[in-house]
Amino acid sequence: MGARRGSRGRGLAATFGCAAALASPAASTGALPVGPTLTSAPIVIGVASAGKRLTGLSGVWTGTGAILYRFQWFRCNAAGANCLPIGGATSPTYTLVAKDVGKTVGLTVYASDSTGTAAAYASLVGPIATAAPPLVSTVQPVVRGAPVVGRTISVTSGVWSPVVATISYAWERCDPQGRACARIPDAGGRSYRVRPEDLGHGLVALVQAANSTTLQNTFSTSTPAVVAKTVDGPLSLTLPEITGTAASGSQLIAATGRWQGVGTVSFAFQWYLCNDLGSDCSSLHGATGATIQPGPADAGKTIGLTLRATDLTGTAIAYASLVGPVSGPEAPLTATSPPTITGKPSPGSSLTVEPGVWSSPPSGYTYRWLRCGLDGRDCTPIKHATAASYTPAPTDSGHTLIALVDATAGESTQLAFSIASAPIG
Repeated sequence: MGARRGSRGRGLAATFGCAAALASPAASTGALPVGPTLTSAPIVIGVASAGKRLTGLSGVWTGTGAILYRFQWFRCNAAGANCLPIGGATSPTYTLVAKDVGKTVGLTVYASDSTGTAAAYASLVGPIATAAPPLVSTVQPVVRGAPVVGRTISVTSGVWSPVVATISYAWERCDPQGRACARIPDAGGRSYRVRPEDLGHGLVALVQAANSTTLQNTFSTSTPAVVAKTVDGPLSLTLPEITGTAASGSQLIAATGRWQGVGTVSFAFQWYLCNDLGSDCSSLHGATGATIQPGPADAGKTIGLTLRATDLTGTAIAYASLVGPVSGPEAPLTATSPPTITGKPSPGSSLTVEPGVWSSPPSGYTYRWLRCGLDGRDCTPIKHATAASYTPAPTDSGHTLIALVDATAGESTQLAFSIASAPIG
């Protein structure tokens, strides 16, 4: 959903109406990844027959700045092992040759951004049929379901030319890249219940099609991630953010952050309106798109965002830092980039706030530190914490901290919330 715009003189609450409040805190976000983060795996499309062209799609990635891609095709044995790079096969397409017949073909995609390079692997294709074969896989079978111990996954039959009379299945356990596969005993159905011994492996189904005396095998796609013991939603690698200027009439945009999940990760948004201290937050009815636009009546309020990320295993929740308070429509001073906190978030270690970037150069700043919940909301002022630096106390453990910066330029003043600290502990 795009931006919602209120009538002139109306605010977000008037535009959307208010409903009930906050959800539970998000889990730990982990370390900043090196290179882009994969959100949907590369795939290979095309007919698995000599003389036919395969096309590799890079998958879906999130990263920092522009993302560049490199491709490398591999030739593996019939079991998807002993993979060797194919000389010169570094474009998104590859035309199968006679040497590929009876072998499997793999694709590795390398994605690079300003932080580094990461690799991802498309599912194996093959074994490759001869040119003009009597029976050939035209659409690869697909594994569906979450690869979690105790859950059941299944495989489609794919599409064959000509239409086949009989389909049979055999499940195989592979390495984390979906290669070097071996048959799993007593696993011959269309569905498979994931076992403890599958932990850390990829799973594929070898699908065999039969017409009269003609047989042809093909690998399914691999499970979208290695088998896990228990998973409940994707993992947040970097927190979501609200971008844009917190001013009446300016658009605010939700940035999802970076996530690691099983299969494609999808997102749902909910915006909140809070008071000038980041408390008394109410969800904005209908404000479920990636953008909103505060109105004049929202001046002095703060804006929050809750993000729900869903993959094959479930849903996880993360919170963007509050932005605001929203400046009025004629405000001469506005924070165009929020203040930030530096330092180690632990009792006894000093934290310092950098005042951010402002529409006009402020002549001075004053500060207040706030103790907030793990979601960066429900904040209360900390007594006597009115300097640019603050040393967390034991009572701050289990909370996040925010610095409220009050900037002055001439006779104008404007408050701005910092980005919330990591939980103190």
